[in-house]
Amino acid sequence: MKKVVLIVTNEVSALTFYKNYVRFLRERGWDVTVVGNSSGALEAWAASEGATGYNIPYERDPSMAKDLQTLLATIRLLRRIRPDAVVSATPKAGLLGTLAAKLAGVPVRIYQLWGLRLETESGLKRKILESCERAAIATATQTVANSFSLARAAETLGLAPPRSIEVLGAGSSHGVDLDRFSRSAAGAVDEHTAAFLAPESDLTIAFIGRLTPDKGISTLLRAVDAARARGFDIRLLLVGPVENRQLAEEVAHADHICRLDNVDDVRPYMTAADVLCLPTLREGFPNVVLEAAALEVPAIVTDATGAIDSVVDGETGWIFPVEDAHALTEVIIDISEQPAQLRERGTAARARVEENFEQVFMFGLQEANIAQQLQLSVPAERVEN
Repeated sequence: MKKVVLIVTNEVSALTFYKNYVRFLRERGWDVTVVGNSSGALEAWAASEGATGYNIPYERDPSMAKDLQTLLATIRLLRRIRPDAVVSATPKAGLLGTLAAKLAGVPVRIYQLWGLRLETESGLKRKILESCERAAIATATQTVANSFSLARAAETLGLAPPRSIEVLGAGSSHGVDLDRFSRSAAGAVDEHTAAFLAPESDLTIAFIGRLTPDKGISTLLRAVDAARARGFDIRLLLVGPVENRQLAEEVAHADHICRLDNVDDVRPYMTAADVLCLPTLREGFPNVVLEAAALEVPAIVTDATGAIDSVVDGETGWIFPVEDAHALTEVIIDISEQPAQLRERGTAARARVEENFEQVFMFGLQEANIAQQLQLSVPAERVEN
């Protein structure tokens, strides 16, 4: 039985990005281990999927002493498990996990590039993140990005040689469960939200995710205010935690904004809206856009790295320039005046997900890629011997 170790920075990433994937690998004969910073949830979840989970305290921000301890702990674990392949994702786990795998003699080391956090950083922190990404890519035997624009951005920044980063299929980290994300499976919103969603409003826009400056929330708020000033009744549904005090104050008292913290099931809130908006400054490949698309809800996104891959402009949604509130305002008004676009693009969005991003299909691409990398590693091992 071939052994694969999946390494991420924390258990939230594992339970989000590897949900269903670990079981998929197990059913195809892989011995799977999942490693990350855990409170205990990772180990329990991994066991329920037929795998083994280990807590190693990866930390998101740089810390030389702690990172060295984490590196050594990962090396010890990998030497004990002796996996055939290690798949690492997120910057810190990508660097330490891939380096540990090399030092432990693991023949296949895949770095999954899910985004470039450095794109919205500056100064010393950006330089540190650049160094981490460059080292992770150099130490890996293969780097796989979850979108074409992300791969090209990393190469343009000099983090990897031109055309060296691969993308599987059309991209995405884990695809979409089409049975779960279908309109027939989506439930109803809570009573408070239902009361907010006035049927006579011109347009209801949903944002689902962390409310942070990196997500471009201020651009969305300005655009909605501008459209309302021109006489359009625009409602805004914000679902997710506010991680910035200024943003919290901006959304606290507006009658046209309904905000909820994390919800157990985002599907009712997606389908309650007319359109999803992701005004982000950077992404890897936004799964929330694909999930909304599967629910036949089109999206308005920026032309930022990663986000631009999630929508076909004019077909499955709308694309506007990063931080351009005026351009977003015009998109909002155009949709309000021509609402028939919503159904047309929503239908096309679902069809695109069915064709390119169905979850089991994406899992199959990833599993086949690991198997192929193992085959490619054999000649190199024989030459070394």
